[in-house]
Amino acid sequence: MTPPFGLVLVIVAVGLAVWATVAWAGAGRGVAVLRRGRVVRVADRGPVPHLPLLEEVRGWPTGEVVLPLLARATTRDGTDVRVLAELRTELSAPRTGTTYVDPVAAAERRAEDRVVAAVGERDVVDLLDEVAGLAAALPAELELVEVDAVLAQRRTRGPG
Repeated sequence: MTPPFGLVLVIVAVGLAVWATVAWAGAGRGVAVLRRGRVVRVADRGPVPHLPLLEEVRGWPTGEVVLPLLARATTRDGTDVRVLAELRTELSAPRTGTTYVDPVAAAERRAEDRVVAAVGERDVVDLLDEVAGLAAALPAELELVEVDAVLAQRRTRGPG
């Protein structure tokens, strides 16, 4: 005996509705549920219920992450430099009741601000110094990969 077509349709519809209202956290991914930009639920493992059309789901990596960082800064003596670094950090989960801020973007912004401040406190010749240089001024989670000084050629007008 085959089940009635309507029953099969109802079972499929209920299955789709359940699937659409649950987000999964875990395996290196946390989930935040937002309502009008504010965090209402946060989870780092398991199913996370949400209301489609009323709530939005955002994910972020959990555990240690490695983020590439490119910062443009100016040294104390006025030289433009580009610093390539790797940020190794564990991201903080958004707090319930607060406006959502992407944890990856926030970590990158904090690290870039630290690099720009450290570059601004030094002359270009001191950036690669082992004792007073840039690598010594950065926290352990920021690994310096490359520092480039931008050597601008100034064009002067010749006669005529």
